[in-house]
Amino acid sequence: MDAYVSEIVAVVDAEHTPAIDKIVEQMKTIGVDVGNINQGEGVVEGTVESEKVRQIDALPGVEYVRTVFTYAANYPPGDPRDRDGL
Repeated sequence: MDAYVSEIVAVVDAEHTPAIDKIVEQMKTIGVDVGNINQGEGVVEGTVESEKVRQIDALPGVEYVRTVFTYAANYPPGDPRDRDGL
């Protein structure tokens, strides 16, 4: 196994919703693969390594992060995400 990956829903508080693009860029820097952004509701959906969920939750403007589903990922040899070579 190479990593645990979580599908997440992050909610941005109303005060920071106008700056959601900046928050999304910060999430991407942490490693979130963003799948959907609902700017009107301040909701960001995506996947990230499970160990990084707390970093996302700690971002200024992020009200909370809900983990929808978590799975073990085993990437094939040659994939840059492969950690164990198996």
